[in-house]
Amino acid sequence: MSAPTTLTVPTVLPVLPEGPGDHPDGPAGPGDPTARMVAATAERLIRLWDGRPELRHPGWARPFRQLGDLLPAQDVEFAAHNPQMVPLLWYPALRHGSGARPVIDVFDHLPAGFGPPLPRRQELSRVYSWALASRTAVDWIADRLDGRGLLEVGAGSGYWAGLLRARGIDVLATDAVADAGHNGFTDRFQYTEVRPGRAAEDAAAHPDRVLALLWPPHRDPMAADALRAYRGPGVLYLGDRSGGLCADPAFFAQLAAHWRPVSRCRLTLRWLGNHDTATFFVRR
Repeated sequence: MSAPTTLTVPTVLPVLPEGPGDHPDGPAGPGDPTARMVAATAERLIRLWDGRPELRHPGWARPFRQLGDLLPAQDVEFAAHNPQMVPLLWYPALRHGSGARPVIDVFDHLPAGFGPPLPRRQELSRVYSWALASRTAVDWIADRLDGRGLLEVGAGSGYWAGLLRARGIDVLATDAVADAGHNGFTDRFQYTEVRPGRAAEDAAAHPDRVLALLWPPHRDPMAADALRAYRGPGVLYLGDRSGGLCADPAFFAQLAAHWRPVSRCRLTLRWLGNHDTATFFVRR
C-alpha cells in the first residue's frame, strides 16, 4: 500500500505538542521552526517520489523505495497520524526478512543531486524518540501486557508513553530529567506526562508493572540499575543489540543470565545501520 500522497501542510503541522511554557516560540505551530521543517521535508519528498517508484544509491545493489510502500497497510494508516512518521513515510527504505516478520530499514540520505540533505536520524530522534514507532509494535506491546500496567523508565519526551496511553494502556512514565526542555536526549517537546524519578528506585517500587526500557542511553548504567532493582515478572526491551548503541554490557549480561525472551515484535522498523529489536522477557 502506498503512502497517502494527498497529505498536505495542514495535516502535517499539528504533529508537534506544545513546547515548554518558557520557550520563546511558545506552542508549536505554523511559526515553529521544527513544524516548518517537518512540513517542508514531507512536501519535498512527496514531490520527489511523484512518478518515481524507486531510488538508487551509489554502492547499494538494491533500490530504495518510499517507506510507505513497504509498510503493512495498518502501519501506513497509523503512520499518517503518528507525529514521528511524518515525514518518514517518504524517506527511502529497504525491506527484507520474511513476509511474516519483515525488517524495514529507513535511510536518512538521498542520492547526490536530489536536493538539500534530509533531516538526519539524530535530529528527528531528539524531536520525537530514538525508536521508530508502528501500529504493529504498539499492538504487540498491548498483547504482551494482557491488561497489566507498564512502567517506562527513562521516558524522555514521553513519545512512546503517549502512543501507548492512547492505545488504552496504563503507563507510568518517569525520567531523571522529566522536563523535556532540559533533557539532553530530547528537544523541548513533551508528548505526555513524564514524572521525575530515579530508574532503579522506580523499578523497585513497582513490581506489579511490566518494566519498559525503550532505547536506554548508551554506556549508561541506568538500564542495568533498573533491571537489577526490579522484582516484577516481565521486561519489555526495545533497542539495539549488545555492543550497539543502547545501555551498557552489564545490562545485557543481566538479561542473558536472568531473563528469557518469549516474544519478539512481528515488525522491525529501524534506522538503517542500527539493529533494533523489540523483545518481551520473563524471568528464568
